[in-house]
Amino acid sequence: MASTANKGSRAPGRTALSGKTKQTIATPDGGRVGLAITELSHLGKINLRGGDDILPAVKKHTGCSNLPENNRTVQIGERTLIWLAPDEFLVLCEAGEEAGLHSQLMLDLGKVHAAVTNVTDALCALSLRGQALRKVLAKGCALDLHPSVFTAGMCAQTILSHAAVTLVAVSDDQFTLICRTSFAAYVHDWLMDAGLEYGVSFKG
Repeated sequence: MASTANKGSRAPGRTALSGKTKQTIATPDGGRVGLAITELSHLGKINLRGGDDILPAVKKHTGCSNLPENNRTVQIGERTLIWLAPDEFLVLCEAGEEAGLHSQLMLDLGKVHAAVTNVTDALCALSLRGQALRKVLAKGCALDLHPSVFTAGMCAQTILSHAAVTLVAVSDDQFTLICRTSFAAYVHDWLMDAGLEYGVSFKG
C-alpha cells in the first residue's frame, strides 16, 4: 500500500480563512440572513483509496459497516465517509485526530492494496446554512440542487464558478463544502458576493 504523510505548513491555530474577518451583510429589506458561512476549523481529513477489502479497517475506525454508495455519505458519530470515486473516499474526523487515524489505518491496511493520505491541510471545509444556500450555489454550479434531487446524505464533486469543490448535503438547508485550501479565499469571496441579495454572513 502507499502512504503520504502531511505534516502541514500552516502555523498552529491558523486556518485557511483566518485572514477573513467576521461580517454580516443584511438583506436589502433588512430581513433574515439567507446564507451563513462557517469554516470548520481543523477538521481532520483523510483521503482513502482502495477496493472492498478496505472495509474491515474502515469499519474499525469509523463505525461505518458499509462503504458509501455512489455520491452518498455515511456518518457515524463524529466521523463521516464521503464517496469521491469508485475506489476513493474522504474520511472526516475529529479535530486533532487525523494523525492518529492515519497511522491506525496504515497499520490495518498494511497488507491491502490501498493508499492513505492525510490531506487535512490541503483541504478547507465550510459549513453553509440557510434558506437561500441552494439558490446561492446554483449561481455558479451546474448541478441540480433542488431538495427533491440533491437530498440529505448525498455528495458530489463539481465546479463552483472556477473552483473545484465537493458538496455534501447535510440537510435541506445545510451543506458542507470542501475545496482546496488554495481556493478557500476565492470561494469565500464568491459566496459572500453571490449571497448579497439574500443576506449573508461569515462567522469565521
